[in-house]
Amino acid sequence: MKRRAVAAAILLTVGCGQRGAPLPPFIRIPAAVQAIAAERVGGDIYLTLVVPAQNIDMSLPVDIVRIEVYGYTGREAPPRGRFLDVATQVATIAVAPPAPEDSDRVPVSQPPPASFEAARGGAVVGLPVTVIDRLTDDELVQGPPVIIPVVRGARVPTPLGDAPLVRTRPAAEAPLRRFYIAIPFSARGRPGPPSPISEFSLVEAPEAPAGLMAEFTEATLTLSWDPSGGLLGFLLDRPLGSEPDPEGEEDATGESAAASPVAEPVGPTRYNVYEEAQSSAPPASSRSSAGVARPVPVNVSPLTVPMFSEAVEFGRERCFSVRAVRGAARAITEGAPSPLHCVTPVDRFPPAAPSRLTAVPAEGSVSLIWEANVESDLAGYLVLRGVAGDATLRPITQAPLTDTRFTDTTVARGLRYVYAVVAVDKTTPAPNVSGESNRVEETRAEP
Repeated sequence: MKRRAVAAAILLTVGCGQRGAPLPPFIRIPAAVQAIAAERVGGDIYLTLVVPAQNIDMSLPVDIVRIEVYGYTGREAPPRGRFLDVATQVATIAVAPPAPEDSDRVPVSQPPPASFEAARGGAVVGLPVTVIDRLTDDELVQGPPVIIPVVRGARVPTPLGDAPLVRTRPAAEAPLRRFYIAIPFSARGRPGPPSPISEFSLVEAPEAPAGLMAEFTEATLTLSWDPSGGLLGFLLDRPLGSEPDPEGEEDATGESAAASPVAEPVGPTRYNVYEEAQSSAPPASSRSSAGVARPVPVNVSPLTVPMFSEAVEFGRERCFSVRAVRGAARAITEGAPSPLHCVTPVDRFPPAAPSRLTAVPAEGSVSLIWEANVESDLAGYLVLRGVAGDATLRPITQAPLTDTRFTDTTVARGLRYVYAVVAVDKTTPAPNVSGESNRVEETRAEP
């Protein structure tokens, strides 16, 4: 009886509490991508963005499985709300799930579907990822105009309906630009807010340099090439301005019928040198979900002269190409690569001849000593000997000596010998041999 009374009291106590209003469902939507950076290399634009690391309400872990990137070419950006009406999708970035340690910070209301786990190996939350927008001919001209509904006499925009439509027309004299926007998606397919619109000015890419060649010394490898645009490009170092067509007429809309699709490049011509594999795989599609790496030139900063030098590496084939760089700010553009040039430097450079060779007679022998060489690929020294009066000297050591002293114990009584030393390097299969050191003559000492 007593246990039943206690249980009844607990039930009455719990039942006295008041039930509040039901909480709204907890919906996770990834935060927006903050910005998109763009760099043009030939016909490709490398787009780099940072994968959002939190949800729109700043909760963790972020619920994101992919990011879709859209591009549009025009002289002015479409309205943000209508960007997708005229843009084309240029990339889909698969995003890997956050690290397991993040999952226990905030309880997940719904387990992610199996497809979310299948995205492992994609872009990493909170880190930058790069994809390629490979420009086609259609993406280098003005894109489709944005259609905005207009009601005659109305002072404010009206909703879509049966109202007449008007096409927006950008200023014909404005240069073409490429606009981008990125949209993240949750595991349930809910889109997050779109990123701010990023823009990249489209300019005429500089010509590919020609005449790439390589020369090497025992210390350096030097590349040189003809300036982009040839001799005229070198003298002017800027494109010639186009003269207006006296016969050109404007159409009924007031736009030039032969307007240039892109702006001319500005600024001095500079160069980037790239080391490439002799046979590379075909480029991946720009619509793939995998991230890519923007090619990194071997020079630290763009070169102002058509020449580049670095330390030589013998015995290994290396292939290079050069791209011209023009433009500034948001219009930095690299042109197409020069033809690939491969070179395999061969070490044909012998060490310096040893110096200050000295002979010291001893009982039954002759001791030699000389100055050490400083070459990094030095293998050692060979000692040469002959008889006085005979100009021909022959080696008396079978293998290179690593020491700078040697004692000849094979000398005969009463003969005067001539000595010299040569240095050899580590080149295979046949080492390079230096010239002779100074010659010395000596006779062994007798007891």
